[in-house]
Amino acid sequence: MDREKKFKELIEEMKGKNVGTYATAFDKRFSNYPVFTPEPSPFMTPYMWRYEDMKRLAYRLRGVIDPEFTDRVTIHLENPGIKKLSPEFPAPATPTMYAGIQIIAPEDKPPAHRHFTNAFRVGLEFPPEGGYTTVNGVRIRILRGDVVLTPSLTWHDHGNYGKDYAFWYDGLDAPLTFWLGLEWYSFLKDFNGKVIQDVIGTEVDIEGKFSYNYLPLSEPKSEVNPVWYYPYKKTRETLMRMAEKSDGDPHRGIALELINPQTGGPAFPTMSLRYHLIKPGVETKPVQATESLVMFPMEGEATVTLGEGHQTFRLKENDFLTLPPWAKYTVYNEGKVPLILFVQSDAPTYKALGKYREKLH
Repeated sequence: MDREKKFKELIEEMKGKNVGTYATAFDKRFSNYPVFTPEPSPFMTPYMWRYEDMKRLAYRLRGVIDPEFTDRVTIHLENPGIKKLSPEFPAPATPTMYAGIQIIAPEDKPPAHRHFTNAFRVGLEFPPEGGYTTVNGVRIRILRGDVVLTPSLTWHDHGNYGKDYAFWYDGLDAPLTFWLGLEWYSFLKDFNGKVIQDVIGTEVDIEGKFSYNYLPLSEPKSEVNPVWYYPYKKTRETLMRMAEKSDGDPHRGIALELINPQTGGPAFPTMSLRYHLIKPGVETKPVQATESLVMFPMEGEATVTLGEGHQTFRLKENDFLTLPPWAKYTVYNEGKVPLILFVQSDAPTYKALGKYREKLH
């Protein structure tokens, strides 16, 4: 029996004992996913989802189930590269982040709950009255573009003020928490018998404390970001004001990061939330970074090109694109109005692990 045949037979035997060897994990001759590569070679792939397709599915799903059936009604992104590697991996937009849309009918009032996972939502479509999310008793009205945080272990529930369906984007670090085996999930009713939280404040209270570059010293420092509300009106005004003076960074345009005022760092320890404005006719210079991304236009349209033009994605408002770590990309605004792009990144996770790198071309 030749050596290669003996090797393959032994490898099959080893698999049955749940062990492996260097060749099966690190050698590209014997592994579909070798660990050691000359440059990052993520199993996640670039992929785009059309919002209108997801919205149609959400309506169909809402016609079959409601929050009483399964807590909430969502359509989430599942990256095909990750699902190929791990078919049972639940809801991976990227290896560390969840992304999807949620449909909320006027009568929907899912129960208050909390989880170890960090989460946030961005308003997409609403009736004129808007929707709301209540975080630790603070009821926050949400409209298009508004960002509302539900940080780790904060109680939250939500609803719809209007008479028509509402949609928002949900972003979480749930895949990271899942991989680490660390999730805690519980319902408020199991703690004090109440299905929905008592309301003790509104978004006005958050704005009053934090929206003028102040940090209240009379309150104890929170373990999580205490700013649960970033109104799009103010974000947009700031971006437009900055655009009057500059084209911004050549690689990222005019960009704002939502921060935790207690630390000056990102909104979450694991995720960065950003808005980028790209002026009409402007194309950013190529950038590569060890971060996975989910992005979608809030206003305007984006043309995202990978590598040397091998792959191009044209995004309309609310269309979603995921990019793997170390993807080399540019963003071009071919339109006649400013492009405002929302970006969810896991760069803080890479930075905390000492594994963040970037290359600006």
